Amino acid sequence: AILAAILFPVFARARENARRSSCQSNLKQIGLGFKQYMQDYDERYPQIRLGTANDLGWAQQLQPYLKSVQIYQCPSETTGITDSDNDNN
Repeated sequence: AILAAILFPVFARARENARRSSCQSNLKQIGLGFKQYMQDYDERYPQIRLGTANDLGWAQQLQPYLKSVQIYQCPSETTGITDSDNDNN
């Protein structure tokens, strides 16, 4: 029990460091998605198109350049992605 009490904080820190690393990787992938989008659209950032039949935010416009919508959520975040968040995908 004493050994477990000593090692538990160490394992918790290691898990959080792994989550942090995963979050940094997600941010890098989003940045690369922006870069690829801009290369395809004459160095322009994605425009938010609201009030039209096809309301699109920047995240939906980057989706073809990214592998999944889970990339937008940090692994340390406690709330999950809801179905309403994925309606436009």
